[in-house]
Amino acid sequence: MNSPIFTDKATAPGKGNYHHGELRELLMDSALARIAIDGTEKFSLRALAREANVSATAPFRHFANKHALFAALATEGFQQLGERVSAVAQSSGSVDQRLLAAAMTYIKFAEHNPVAYQLMFGAILGDFSEFEGLSAAASNAYNMLDKLLVEVVEVKQLHFDELVLGGLIWSAIHGIASLRLNVSQQDKSKKTPLELRPSQAIVAMTEDLEVNLKIMIDGLLGQSQ
Repeated sequence: MNSPIFTDKATAPGKGNYHHGELRELLMDSALARIAIDGTEKFSLRALAREANVSATAPFRHFANKHALFAALATEGFQQLGERVSAVAQSSGSVDQRLLAAAMTYIKFAEHNPVAYQLMFGAILGDFSEFEGLSAAASNAYNMLDKLLVEVVEVKQLHFDELVLGGLIWSAIHGIASLRLNVSQQDKSKKTPLELRPSQAIVAMTEDLEVNLKIMIDGLLGQSQ
């Protein structure tokens, strides 16, 4: 089960016994746990209502359908990811150190919030513009990193701009994060030694993740020795 992106929330209330505004947060927290177990295809707002011990129609006061709830989870995820990346990007230290910290923050976020991460970057939601606030949250999260990338390009006097650097960095860290999640979910008992080899490579690479990320970033910035 994933670690929820929501913390310090109220516990499941009795039917009708919740304060105004708490039900939405309760449903979002419960949805994260349920999706982690059953996935998104089997997910149902009515089933979620039964689990929360509220009326079958209560969730629909907050979410038009399950995809609207998924979008709310992704929006919250982007907001939290943006805040965390912003915090390390604006901290003290060299641009190299802050870029490495931002990359680690991204990967750790994915590791601790796999359901939210898959909703944010998977194909479940499709066009973000269909959901209020989701596109803005996603753009703001990237803008936090973009400011740091502009600084990296200037300080390092790179021959390519921040868009190229951003694409390279994001491709690398997103790939690592996604592969780590996939490896953790695989049933290794059903794989042949040859099929296990890629999984073993990911595990080996991430055993000392920060050191190996630094090697990658140094290489992208033309600093590898």
